[in-house]
Amino acid sequence: MTTTTFPVAAAPAARTGNKLGLLFANLYVLGMCGTIGGAYLFQFGLWEYPCPMCLLQRMFMLLSALGPALIIHRSRKGTVTTRDTASGWGWAIVCALLGSTVSITQVLMHIVPPDPGYAGALFGLHLYTWAAITFAAAVLAAGIALVLTHESEPLDAATATPALRGLGTVSLYLLAFFAVSNLVACFFLQGFHWQMPGDPTGYAFFTDLF
Repeated sequence: MTTTTFPVAAAPAARTGNKLGLLFANLYVLGMCGTIGGAYLFQFGLWEYPCPMCLLQRMFMLLSALGPALIIHRSRKGTVTTRDTASGWGWAIVCALLGSTVSITQVLMHIVPPDPGYAGALFGLHLYTWAAITFAAAVLAAGIALVLTHESEPLDAATATPALRGLGTVSLYLLAFFAVSNLVACFFLQGFHWQMPGDPTGYAFFTDLF
């Protein structure tokens, strides 16, 4: 006597976990891009030029976002393995921790009164203080995502809804835009000099030309 077996459908909770995991990766990338976008408002809207340490913090934000971006990219092509997930969120944590050392160093440089701090402030806190808060939140978020990896697997191209696939496209393109634009801004600030001033007062590329 033969028995017939039927495939068991995946539990709804697992499918929800898959989508939430992918959504969380997108939100991480968008959060980092949004933070850099806020810094752009100070740079291009208020003409407050970032110092080398500020630019270094932006670079670590972009590097940290590369980890979840890898997860998003892999999910669009096929299956995201446990190794991919662990590597992506682990990379995000390491880069956020490195970025936090730069932010905290800059905070300590200006912490003793009557030092007014560098550049403007938002809600009473300078941008490098906000960067330190952002990196701390990023480490916590990536750590939670890493702990809950088993809740978001298996993750593959079939998991994402059209809305999630569209959000992934936006996230990856925004990350690419901020990476390229930040490099261009660095070049214009430094010009053809070997070193950028610690307290830039303009775009060296244009001041050298004119």
